[in-house]
Amino acid sequence: MVSWSEGSSSSWDDDSVTSQLPRTIPSYEWGGIAHELSSRCMHLEPCVRQVAFQSTDTGRCFLACAKEKVEEKFCCLEWIDPEWSVAMQFCIGQLWSMHDKENEDIIRDNLKLGEENFKIVGEKRRMEEELRFFKLDFAKMVAHKEEAISQLGSARLAITDLKEELEKKKLANHSSINLRQVLRAKAEKERDQLVLERDRMKEEKKKLEHIISDMMKQNHGYKDKVKKFKEICDEF
Repeated sequence: MVSWSEGSSSSWDDDSVTSQLPRTIPSYEWGGIAHELSSRCMHLEPCVRQVAFQSTDTGRCFLACAKEKVEEKFCCLEWIDPEWSVAMQFCIGQLWSMHDKENEDIIRDNLKLGEENFKIVGEKRRMEEELRFFKLDFAKMVAHKEEAISQLGSARLAITDLKEELEKKKLANHSSINLRQVLRAKAEKERDQLVLERDRMKEEKKKLEHIISDMMKQNHGYKDKVKKFKEICDEF
């Protein structure tokens, strides 16, 4: 590995050159185009200063191709800082392991959360569908209820009309009964009067019969007396 101060030169054929570009992190101390350095990329242009942010190379400064377009950028670099010590690499490796594990846990939790959200969304859709059918059924039930209420109102009106008709018939029957009762009472009164008149006439008839009987008896007595007078006269 190679490390030099500003103004030193290096070639991309040195051992410090590699073709794999690590992830980077912004740095105010080591950033921008290194015009003052003699290092040049494959385009023979000044390199860009960058700081690695990956695995055990985290924090190491390097030079890379300054092209912004991916198709023009060569994936190669030149390390400025030497490799870290074994202890530093171990510590950085442990930090990255913790970071990766935390990321895996986050991804696992997100995946689990996503699955739960998917289930919740499915349950929500199912509930919305059930709610839609429930609303349709409820609307039908309300329509049937309104129709039943309408029919009940019509039935009540019909019952009211029947009651009125029955009341009229009852009144008519009552009037008819009263008229029959009046006529019957009148007929009974006339009958009673006729009975009384008949009884009176019977009494008068009996009286006349007695009178006639008496008169006939008297007539027979007169006849006997006349006959006796006639016999007396004949004797003379």
